[in-house]
Amino acid sequence: MAKTKAQAQLIEYILTFLFGILVLVTISTLFYTFYSRALKIEIEQSLNQLAVQIAEGIIKAYENAQNIKSQPSNMTSQLLYELNLNLPRAISNKNYEVIFVTSNPVWGSVGSIVINGQSVTPLVKTPGAKIIAKTTQDPEVTVEYDVPNINVILQGMCQNGVNGKLRYYRVNINGNLNDIIVIGNPELLTTITSVV
Repeated sequence: MAKTKAQAQLIEYILTFLFGILVLVTISTLFYTFYSRALKIEIEQSLNQLAVQIAEGIIKAYENAQNIKSQPSNMTSQLLYELNLNLPRAISNKNYEVIFVTSNPVWGSVGSIVINGQSVTPLVKTPGAKIIAKTTQDPEVTVEYDVPNINVILQGMCQNGVNGKLRYYRVNINGNLNDIIVIGNPELLTTITSVV
């Protein structure tokens, strides 16, 4: 009988120990889930604030440089305005990057207005320019922010705030003037001049 009582106590201790481990694993999982969600929310809010800050910088650069009556010579560009954004080195201790995606009529979609079964006028819908801010580490969070409708090309990217300057260029390609706002390295300015 003593042997059975000892076995029962041993089984009781093992079950208690296993139940304790189960409780610890459950609490740890709940804590980690809460922490992950809170971190994602914090990163998303920070990226949204960053995108708004950059959009305000774009508008400021556009307002200050659009009316400058300067025309660069053929096949050259001219820097009209530069703005240091003072971007942070990290978002919630995570690396990040900012990418400009410009609107372009090449990627537009064409629809039509039909009244009484008759096509009246074509309607061209072009997507707007966007600022895409995203983390490059886990957890990966991406924020897209629409830029107000401005008549300028956006391009470039910067990582972790390095070279986080906005530069407003006027480019002359065979007599076609284009205004371009660049973030990051302005070594290569590109624009579509024709589609064949």
